[in-house]
Amino acid sequence: MKNISIALNSALLIAVAVLYYIQFTSPKTALPEITETTENKIVETTNEAPIRDTNYISKIGYINVDSLQLKYDLYEELKTKLEKREKSYDSELKVKSAEFQRKIEDFRKKAPSMTQFEGELKQKELADEEEKLYKMRDQYAQNYEQEMIKLNNQLYKAIKDYIVTHNKNTHFDIIIGESQTRNFVLDFNKNIDITLEVVEGLNKKYQEDKPKPIQP
Repeated sequence: MKNISIALNSALLIAVAVLYYIQFTSPKTALPEITETTENKIVETTNEAPIRDTNYISKIGYINVDSLQLKYDLYEELKTKLEKREKSYDSELKVKSAEFQRKIEDFRKKAPSMTQFEGELKQKELADEEEKLYKMRDQYAQNYEQEMIKLNNQLYKAIKDYIVTHNKNTHFDIIIGESQTRNFVLDFNKNIDITLEVVEGLNKKYQEDKPKPIQP
């Protein structure tokens, strides 16, 4: 029966771990900042250098993404939806963990009167239930993350599509989005793309700086 107390101590950990898992491991009450999806890459690569007007003066637009999100009705709607889903997962895990804790307490009270066989059988039953709680916790965390990504993509697409349409009238050459953690391009005029020019210059300098092979 010595193994029973060890098993109890181990099993009790899940009651607390499950109860607070979402609070301490999942993002809280806000969608992550807008990001680009694989399907919505903004900068397209090409093998041919673009023909640019070197006298062209670019027109730049700037968007504070943090401020935009706080004032955008769709963002608030999606954030509320995500909060409700989070509370639903959290509530269900709390109920399940409370039930599991009650079973542990019941086992603790009855353990002294159990035979070794009964104790080992109950110990296995609790271990199986503990494993199920871990799987449920992990599945909920995975579901939450997938829903968060889905809503984030929905938000990004709505903003990106509107900006592209809006820019047909405003004619900004580049629209830069800035948040507290990163900057990114929301739309741009390919006439200001100097990527290949820079690559050509870098490669030329690389060849010039590369050590010359020693002649035999």
